Amino acid sequence: MLPVFTEQTVHHRQHGSAVLGQQPVISFLPHGHGRLRRPTLRQVFQGVLLVCVLLPLWLLVTPDTSPWSWGYMAGESSQSEYLFGSGGSRKMMAGGLPLPGAHLKHLILVAGHAVYVGKDYSQATRESEWFLESYQKVEGEAASFVEHIRLGVLAAVADPEAMLLFSGGQTRLDAGPRSEGLSYWVVAEAAGWFGSVGVRNRTFTEEHARDSFENLLFSMCRFYELSGHYPEQVTVVSYTLKEERFRQLHRDALRFPEARFSFIGSDLPAAAVGALTGEARTVASFQQDPYGCTGELLQKKLRRDPFAVGPPHRSRCPDMRGLLQHCSPRLYTGRVPWA
Repeated sequence: MLPVFTEQTVHHRQHGSAVLGQQPVISFLPHGHGRLRRPTLRQVFQGVLLVCVLLPLWLLVTPDTSPWSWGYMAGESSQSEYLFGSGGSRKMMAGGLPLPGAHLKHLILVAGHAVYVGKDYSQATRESEWFLESYQKVEGEAASFVEHIRLGVLAAVADPEAMLLFSGGQTRLDAGPRSEGLSYWVVAEAAGWFGSVGVRNRTFTEEHARDSFENLLFSMCRFYELSGHYPEQVTVVSYTLKEERFRQLHRDALRFPEARFSFIGSDLPAAAVGALTGEARTVASFQQDPYGCTGELLQKKLRRDPFAVGPPHRSRCPDMRGLLQHCSPRLYTGRVPWA
């Protein structure tokens, strides 16, 4: 129904007196009708149908308003820059609070492997206290997690400019919405930081990662959130078996300089049969899909996100925007803030 101009008699009040005159008035009535008509049920249905058709098309052609970015739509550029900076380095958090890691330069990353489900964190060396996949249910598995935590703490003690990050998301549905990263932090707390309580103030969590590549990628972003800049040095703590995966594939995918990358490894439990075969299969997958964004690697990520946490929004680390959304069998060639 289109608006039409009709000549209607209207009253205008001017200086306290009524003036009668003819004025053109815009009417939304069908031409030739002089009284208001309610829309028919058919017209209402047509309007709703039109919105249902046009809205999805609008979302498809407007990337910044996709459902994945909802919650950042209103004032994203100004608000996110205020909270996280517009690129380069920043000095404070929102509200003028100091960044807790502003003085730190070295990222020490402990990659999580499981979620703690026990009630007594001092019992962390017992397999029954962790939610384990079938291939992890071997003697010594839980003790190997604690060893990674200990190695990370010791590495942070050796460098007063190091930030220790325990990385891993809420990866197991039956474990509840608990993250691997927080599980490791609380185990370290229960262990009294292995006699080095001072490291506690330099230890944080990254709670989005769903695989080893995201452990490294998201920890770089998390370091920026906590310090206002990107790390000058990176050290990864994991199983020695995974050194090639981290040092060659994941580091290359981020284009982080090899000379500034270190790895601290520990042995697998002796009973972990089949680990070599499994690792070879995973390495082959990342060689074909270095960003883990297609095929089986993508499906594994989706299965490890039962609480729909998803990745950190790209606005949180402005200089990593391109890298955070890159998906290709070819290495990212755009700008990286540590190159």
